[in-house]
Amino acid sequence: MDRIRLEGDRVTIRPLRMDEFEASWASRLHLDPTVQPVMPQRDALLARFERSGIMRDGAVDLAIEVDGIKIGEIQTYVPPGRALPTGAFEVGIGITDPSLRGKGYGTEAVWLFVGWLFAVKGATRVHMPTVPANTAMRTVLERLGFVAEGTTNELGLEFVFYVVTRDAWTRANGDPQS
Repeated sequence: MDRIRLEGDRVTIRPLRMDEFEASWASRLHLDPTVQPVMPQRDALLARFERSGIMRDGAVDLAIEVDGIKIGEIQTYVPPGRALPTGAFEVGIGITDPSLRGKGYGTEAVWLFVGWLFAVKGATRVHMPTVPANTAMRTVLERLGFVAEGTTNELGLEFVFYVVTRDAWTRANGDPQS
C-alpha cells in the first residue's frame, strides 16, 4: 500500500518518521490545553507514528514539511464519542514552532490535504473544529471556503464547528480533480 505524499509550492505532506517521534512527543508536553485539549498517551502516539501515511478507518497522521524540515502535523481522525456521516472526514492541524505560524504554511497544508480528501478519498464534507480564540485558524478556514455551522462542547471545551462541502470547496478553490 502506497503511503500518502502531497507536494505543494512550499509545503510537503508526508508520513511521519520514527526519528521524529521524541521531538513530537516533547512538543505535545508544552501545548496550550485551551487550544490543543487532547494529549494522547505515549503508546497511542507511537502507534500513530508507526502507521503514519496509510489511511486506516478514516484516520491518518502526516508530517508537514518545509525545506526538508518537519514543522507540524496534519491528520484525519475519528472524534471521540461522535460518529461521522458517510463521506465526512474530521481534520486537525498543528504547526509546532509558533514563529512559523502566520507564514501561509498551514493554509497550504490544509489546502493540499483537504483537496486530496475530496479528489482521492471521495469526501463529501470535511470538518475542522477549532476553539473560538484561535482566530488565525478561523481565518484560514474561512478563506478556504469553510463555514462555521455552530459550536460544540467536547472534552470540556467549546469548539467552533467549521465545515466545507465538496461543492463549497470547488467554488472557493477550484475542482479538486484537476
